[in-house]
Amino acid sequence: MSFLRNIVAAVSVLPVFLHLCAAYWLMAANNIITTQRIDPVVSPGSVATHVHSVLGGSNFGLNTSTAVLRNSSCTSIPIPEDKSNYWFPQMYFQCVTLNTQFTTAFQLPVLTDGPTAPSRVLAATLSYYLFNDTPGYTTEFPDDFRMISGDPTLRTLDPSSFAQQAITFLCLDFNGKSNRYNELPLGISCPSGIRSQINFPSCWNGNDTDSSDHKSHVAFLSTGPDNGTCTDPNFPVTLPRIFMEVYWISQVFEDQRKSAMTPSQPFVFANGDPTGYGYHADFFNGWDSGVLQKALNGCNCNPYGDATCCVNQGIFGMNTSSTCYITNSVDEQTLGTLATLPGANPIQAPCYQQYFDPTTPAILSPVYTYNGTVGGPTGTVVIPAQTALATQTADGSCIRKGGAESSRRPSRLVSCIYGGLVVVVGSRLL
Repeated sequence: MSFLRNIVAAVSVLPVFLHLCAAYWLMAANNIITTQRIDPVVSPGSVATHVHSVLGGSNFGLNTSTAVLRNSSCTSIPIPEDKSNYWFPQMYFQCVTLNTQFTTAFQLPVLTDGPTAPSRVLAATLSYYLFNDTPGYTTEFPDDFRMISGDPTLRTLDPSSFAQQAITFLCLDFNGKSNRYNELPLGISCPSGIRSQINFPSCWNGNDTDSSDHKSHVAFLSTGPDNGTCTDPNFPVTLPRIFMEVYWISQVFEDQRKSAMTPSQPFVFANGDPTGYGYHADFFNGWDSGVLQKALNGCNCNPYGDATCCVNQGIFGMNTSSTCYITNSVDEQTLGTLATLPGANPIQAPCYQQYFDPTTPAILSPVYTYNGTVGGPTGTVVIPAQTALATQTADGSCIRKGGAESSRRPSRLVSCIYGGLVVVVGSRLL
């Protein structure tokens, strides 16, 4: 597939990283396991506020643990020993329409696998694991370790913040120059799509596997999110650095750009963020015990990232042909043509006001795992949909205004949200 060949070429950024590391391996993850409103780090046991697309072990759910993830029946990561979960907010295209029939009939075939699975995101993934090859220098993630990078409530940039420096966007042009931004590219089209990039903190306090904000137990490197060492005595332990890249095939919407709510930047993340400053990602460790440490200590046999040498050493396995999907736990549509963002998240810029959807979808159980193009049975309702007694209207100075958009959430369909952008995801560990 020519697009994937171009993606591989586009991520050949090894000279940038070679001064930071002495070893790495490259792999192409197989698929996204689910796209729904679940976040066991920020919202354990309940429906999350916004939609995420998820990679990794099939035991992802409303609650999880390292032990639970290790018992996953499959993983979308080609290294079978990595059943961790990695997730990030889904991107949507927001359009304006005066014809409701158009919103129900309009389809972009590239957005789904076809009529047999209309709600599945097409995805291909690239992952790099980069690290210092000195044995014992880098420590594997402990059991039940989890963290989040980024802040979904941000709508403005603080250029001095390492946490915000950790997030960038590339406007891709495979036939020209790709440019990097701190926000979603505004006022320009990206001929080869948009790539969102995020670093996770890689310095740990050595004690806590989580913290109240899911960030305070970790810190960024001394001189930035992708450079330096763990010199802060409060965070002395060096962890693998996760760098996640998501390739959004946004160029397929160029013909619909004139119908966008905001043609200069028609895309919005699931948390209601049209700026990109609120981009974020989560990680929950599910590596088999000891495997990652062996890889960090000994998988430095190929200077070009070929993971085969690690496989040949017996450090971990590799399966690039299998797929792994799970059925929904939250009973709602998250992909396709939607009237509003799932969770009724208001699209807010240039500031943020907290908003809670008064309705909660039903919870389904059990969750089934499948690896074909068509899922098997789905769970049944175990917790019915609920509506809060007090309702809340999304109305305020942070609701993005302009064009046909109102400052108050409309009660009838005046806009459509196209979900399910094709994504290509990459992650690196350094």
